[in-house]
Amino acid sequence: MIKNLIKYSFACLVMISLSGCEDFLDKDVLGYSTDEDFYDTRYKLQSALDATYDILQSDTFNDSDWRFGEATADDVWGADEGLSSQMGQLVSFRFTTSNSYIRDRWEINYKGIHRANEVIANAHRVQLSNDDYLEYKRVREILGQAKFLRALFYFNLVKTYGGVPIRPEVESVDNLVVPRSSLEECYAYIEKDLREAAIMLDTRYVRTDAGKAGSGAAVALLMKVLMYQATPGIQSEKWEEMVRLGQYFVDGMSMTYAEMLQWNDSQEDWETLRKRLWFKPRELNNATDPYEEPTSAMPALHTAYSLSYADCYGASIGYIDQFFQTGEFCSGSIFEVVFKESADGTEGDTNEGGYVFDDMYSTSPIIWSTDNILTEIYGSDPRRSFNLGHQTYTPDGELCQCGPGKFVSLKWYTPVKERPQNGGDNGKNRRYLRYADVVLMYAEALNECGNGAAALEQLNKCKAQVNTLNNGTTLYNGGGYGYMRDQIWEERRKEFAFEWDRFFDLVRQKRAAEVIKAYGANRANRRGYYFREGVNELFPIPQSEIDVSNGVVTQNPGY
Repeated sequence: MIKNLIKYSFACLVMISLSGCEDFLDKDVLGYSTDEDFYDTRYKLQSALDATYDILQSDTFNDSDWRFGEATADDVWGADEGLSSQMGQLVSFRFTTSNSYIRDRWEINYKGIHRANEVIANAHRVQLSNDDYLEYKRVREILGQAKFLRALFYFNLVKTYGGVPIRPEVESVDNLVVPRSSLEECYAYIEKDLREAAIMLDTRYVRTDAGKAGSGAAVALLMKVLMYQATPGIQSEKWEEMVRLGQYFVDGMSMTYAEMLQWNDSQEDWETLRKRLWFKPRELNNATDPYEEPTSAMPALHTAYSLSYADCYGASIGYIDQFFQTGEFCSGSIFEVVFKESADGTEGDTNEGGYVFDDMYSTSPIIWSTDNILTEIYGSDPRRSFNLGHQTYTPDGELCQCGPGKFVSLKWYTPVKERPQNGGDNGKNRRYLRYADVVLMYAEALNECGNGAAALEQLNKCKAQVNTLNNGTTLYNGGGYGYMRDQIWEERRKEFAFEWDRFFDLVRQKRAAEVIKAYGANRANRRGYYFREGVNELFPIPQSEIDVSNGVVTQNPGY
C-alpha cells in the first residue's frame, strides 16, 4: 500500500482525470493544471469525486466483496475450494498472511480512501465567482459524497481487519507509515463522516443525478456501522442511537441537525462547522437564503423510500425486478454501485460494466447454492423461487444451465433484453443499501432495547410485503427477546441471501464460528470446519503491510 501511495502522490492529476460514471455524474474537465490550482473550480473537484466513485465499479472492489462477504460463509459452495489455490485457502480459513485476496481487499479500499481524501483535503481550494447559495450547495454535496465514500471504504476495512491505520488527508513522505488506530477510533472516524454527510446531502438524488449518495444512504450506512459496534444481548448506547435513527428514517419522527451530528458547541462552534462543511457563511447570506441552525429539522426520509416493489417512477414491479435494470433506483434501493456499458466490447476495469454477475450466473458459476441450503434458508418462503436449478427457466424464458445439483440466484441474472451488445460488458447495477435493511436494523435495535412489540411491528412490515408475492397471510409471532432476535435474523437471511453480506452478518451476531464450523462438518472437503473462534472473525493484516512498515503496523492476534 505504501508504494502505491507514493505512486498516487506523484500521479494525482492522472487519477483525478479518470472518469466516474458519466451517465449520472458530471463530465470531467479537460486541460492541464498545477497542484496549486487544480481544484480551484467545482468542476475540477467533481472530477476527483468521479474518480472516487470509480473504485466502486472496479473488478477488484466487487470481487473482494463477494469473496469475503459471501464465499466464506454458509449459503454457497464454490468452484475454487481446493487447498492448492489461494481462494480455496481463503474460504477454508487455512490461509497465510500473504494471501493475495487479503492483500487485494486492503489495497482497493485504501485506494478509494486516498481518492476520497483528495476531494476532502482540497475542497477549500474551490473559488466561487459569486455568492449564490446554490454554488455553495453544489460544492457541499461533492464534499458530502466524498465523506460518505470514505466512510464506506473504512467500514469495509474495519469489519474485515479490525482497527486499521487512519490515513492523513494530505499524504507526504513524512507520514507514509501510520500505525493502526483502535477499533473505537476507527468507528468514531467513520461515524463523524456519515453524520456530516447526512446533513450535507439531499435526501436522495433522482433522474440525471441518480446514483449519487444522498442523505438516506449516509443514515442507512450509519445505522449499520452502529449495529456492528453493538453486541446482541448487551445494552448499549449504539442500540439506542439506532432506535433514534430508525424513528427518524422509518417512522418519520423529526430530527434536528444537532441531533444528527451529536453536536457539542464546546468542541466546534456552529458557524465554524457550517463554513467547514460549505454551508453558505452567515455574513454572506441574502434575505432569501436559508440559514441552517442547530435546531433546524433534517429533511424527511420516510417518504423517500418504501418496502413496496415499485420502480423509480412509482410503477409496480416484481420482487426480482428490483435487481434488474428495470428496478434501478427503485423505491426500495437506497444506494447502488452504478455500472455503465462500454458499448465497444472493452473489458476489465476500463469497462464500467459489472461482469461479476455474468461469472455467477453462467453455465460454470463461480459460486452457487444447493437444494439443502435453500431449504434451510427459505423453507416454504416464496423468495426461494428466485433461485433457479439446472434446466429450469428464468422469468423471461431462458433455460438455466448452471449444472446438475446447482442453484443460482436471479439476483445475479441479467434478463435477455437488458444484456449488452458485447460480451464481458454489463450495465447491471449492484444494490448496495436497501430500505428493507433499514427496517430490519430498526427492528433489531428495538428488540435489543426491550421493545419487542415495536420490533415485531417493523419485522412484519417486511413479511407483509413478501406476502404479496403469493397472497400469503403468515406473519411472525411475538415472543421474548431471544425468540424475536432469531426471527429477525431469519428474515435478514431470507431477504439478503446472495447479496454478499452473510459472513459479516454472522460475525457481528457473534455466531460465525458456530455456524461456519457446522457448515464445514457437513461438507466432504470440510470447508469452514477449521474456523478458529476468536481469531478468524477478523482476517490478518496483509504481510506486505507489516513488512514495509517495519512492524509499526501490527498483526491481528492468532496470525
